[in-house]
Amino acid sequence: MRTATAKFNRWSGLLMAGLFLSGCGHLYYADPNPSQPYAFPGSTPNRATPMASASVGSQATAYQPGSVQPVLPANPALPSGQNTLVAVPPSTGVPPSPGTPSAGASDAAGGSSLLRVGDSVSITFSDTPQPIQPLTTTIGEDGRLTGLPYGVSVQAAGKTPTQVQEDIQKAYVPRYFLHLTPNVKADLRVYFVGGEVRLPNRQTYAGDMTVLRAIDTAGGFTDFANKKKIELRRSNGQSFKINANDARKHPNLDLPVYPNDQVWVPKRTLF
Repeated sequence: MRTATAKFNRWSGLLMAGLFLSGCGHLYYADPNPSQPYAFPGSTPNRATPMASASVGSQATAYQPGSVQPVLPANPALPSGQNTLVAVPPSTGVPPSPGTPSAGASDAAGGSSLLRVGDSVSITFSDTPQPIQPLTTTIGEDGRLTGLPYGVSVQAAGKTPTQVQEDIQKAYVPRYFLHLTPNVKADLRVYFVGGEVRLPNRQTYAGDMTVLRAIDTAGGFTDFANKKKIELRRSNGQSFKINANDARKHPNLDLPVYPNDQVWVPKRTLF
């Protein structure tokens, strides 16, 4: 009985060992990233590496400055065919931000920096063989700067000092000099109101001004003012007589006041 049991156990062990060894013959190491993965019939093997699969899109390419790069839509529900194309400038390599103002916009929009008729302007010159004395001149009623060396005249009213500098340089180079660098600076804008007004003083010129407005900024007329013979003295030496009563009725007679002009209200005579 024991002999039969021992034989049965021995053959059972041999059988189990044989089955185990026969199964091991089918074991092999499977590369998780095979060079030629299995492809089902009718399909194309995907040879993308794990690092490439992490890229955006299966056709990701290296960035080239100046090229047009696809930008994925922010909403993943949008179809992939509706991606937006953004041109990338070669100089920065970064798409321009919407609403970014272009260069020079501040000068074009800077109304407060524009020169006006009557502005006093200081001009210096450099980079010339012989020194040129700096000068101070006034923008005339025609809007031009006169009194420049060699009789040069340039338009200044309605332009920025930087634009006037460029015009002056073009007027001199290369006609008179090979090199010349002008520097234009607008002086403080003021006008003067004196005589029979309540607050005679120098006033800051902040915008469009007329004779009657200028008198109002100086506190108005005194009780002894001669309102019929107001004198407007231009910075260029011109002089005009203004009747306040007529100017109130006809605004075109209320002449403009420019920077550095003087408004003088005389005292009326009692006899």
